[in-house]
Amino acid sequence: MVAPHVSLGEVARSMVRGAAGAVLDAEQAALADEPDGLHALRTRVRRLRSILSLLRDHLDDRRSQRLRVPLREWGSQLGTVRDAEVLAAEAASALAAAGIDDDAMRRRLVEEPLADYARLHARLVALSEQPRAKERMRELHAFAADPPLVGVDADATGALTAVLRREARRVRKAAKRLDGSMERLHDVRKAGRRLRYAAEAIGEAGPATLTDAAAAAAKAGSRLHDVLGDHRDAVVLAARLERSRVRAARAGEATEGYDRLIAAATARAMRRRGQLDRALRRVRDASKMLD
Repeated sequence: MVAPHVSLGEVARSMVRGAAGAVLDAEQAALADEPDGLHALRTRVRRLRSILSLLRDHLDDRRSQRLRVPLREWGSQLGTVRDAEVLAAEAASALAAAGIDDDAMRRRLVEEPLADYARLHARLVALSEQPRAKERMRELHAFAADPPLVGVDADATGALTAVLRREARRVRKAAKRLDGSMERLHDVRKAGRRLRYAAEAIGEAGPATLTDAAAAAAKAGSRLHDVLGDHRDAVVLAARLERSRVRAARAGEATEGYDRLIAAATARAMRRRGQLDRALRRVRDASKMLD
């Protein structure tokens, strides 16, 4: 924990180094396809991107841009692979929860996305050997070793309080734009994720005066992100089950199991959507600690 009243520069350096180092530490486990390795790397890349965005005004723009662009590309690559992994896991859990033991359903819902995952993961490993990826890792190492900070003589407490307030406002503004669409819900989810990552990083590296407020903001952002993430997973699963049901019917396979799973996924999505208002209130309550 950094002592109170230090400069923003000291705290920002710790935040960037910690986030960049976490990405570097996670890469090999993801490429080796270790349990939860890909998920951990994707999460850490997202966290680093969020921190670079939060500190945008205090980082050399030219150097940070050289890292932001490849990180965005990398995040997209990781997301494509992770989506296939999640599809298989969600379907397997749904089948187990419903007590369904059907070889044809398992083939369509679990084995096919697992085959996609294996193919996409192999492509990810191949991409990691390309010159572009090697340059990305060299830039990341250099960035972690010496973050290119500028204009960071301000007091850390005031500057980071302003960051947390801004991220909490981002959540509220996104919530005001809700119109029932998945796109707007995703905007709220992303804002919650940004708040969570900002608060976690500030709680780990920032002054002790912000410890309690950062912890509350991190919990509120995490809850919001989890509620909407589970809602999205359930909606995506239901849509995929609908498509698989059509394919199964065309192949002359039984479809009763699909109907049960679709109903369960739809109910889960509705339960999670019903928890949104409470999650947003937690963000509002946490932001009051920053006044």
